[in-house]
Amino acid sequence: MKKDFFSSLFWLFIGVGVCYAGYDLKIGNFHDPGSGFIFFWVGIIMVGLSLIIFIQTIRMGPKVGEMKSLWSGVRWKKIISVLLALFLYGYVFTYLGFILSTILLLIFLFKTVEPQKWYVAVTGAILSALIAYGVFQLWLGSPLPKGLLNIG
Repeated sequence: MKKDFFSSLFWLFIGVGVCYAGYDLKIGNFHDPGSGFIFFWVGIIMVGLSLIIFIQTIRMGPKVGEMKSLWSGVRWKKIISVLLALFLYGYVFTYLGFILSTILLLIFLFKTVEPQKWYVAVTGAILSALIAYGVFQLWLGSPLPKGLLNIG
């Protein structure tokens, strides 16, 4: 139940943020909706649903040993290594470029999180990076950094 407690608080804050963003974009009214109309009402629904789960969790109360079981089995080394890899990815992204930095990140993730064979990790990383490049750069026209090797 503690998982429901924390997840309901998380979604409550996200819902409040979505409401604020919708309000900031101007809500309008039902006959003349503004650009933030849908965002605002989706945020209201998120807040309402998360409050329902939060209240249900509070009413049930904590069970003995539940907090300990929430954190048991967490692989902290993997979590920290993935976070560090993501920070490093963000740091070298413009220098190395989208394709090269994404391939290196994905190879690292494929080999550390749930270890894959090298050919699976390298092939998956290359295909994933190229597909993402094709979608964002070629199809959607989003500018991505070319980087050190001027690839892309």
